[in-house]
Amino acid sequence: MGRMSPEQLAELADELGRINTAAPELVLAAARWYRTGHQQDAARAVGPIARNLLDAETELTTLRTVIARLVVGNDRGDDHSLSDLRQELRRAGIDLTHEYAAADDLARAIESEAL
Repeated sequence: MGRMSPEQLAELADELGRINTAAPELVLAAARWYRTGHQQDAARAVGPIARNLLDAETELTTLRTVIARLVVGNDRGDDHSLSDLRQELRRAGIDLTHEYAAADDLARAIESEAL
């Protein structure tokens, strides 16, 4: 996937204004339109799907920036931990609580199988 530049992200954000993200059903409707040519739901899907793209690109840029900053800090003698990464992501507005819970559940399942 080609990433958008910060300027392109800002321009897209301006264009979208207050448009909310697309529900999964709307994304599916747009995919069906693309495959079949049925246009009924496709037009209303463009803005919300573009908002999904903007949000995903923005979060990806934030993740990459935070990780790079901590890695470079470690390369220069800092001693960042995964706990530091968690805090930095939280400060950047990226909440991975759901993903942490899913990873913990998986780890517990693996541990219980090993017993």
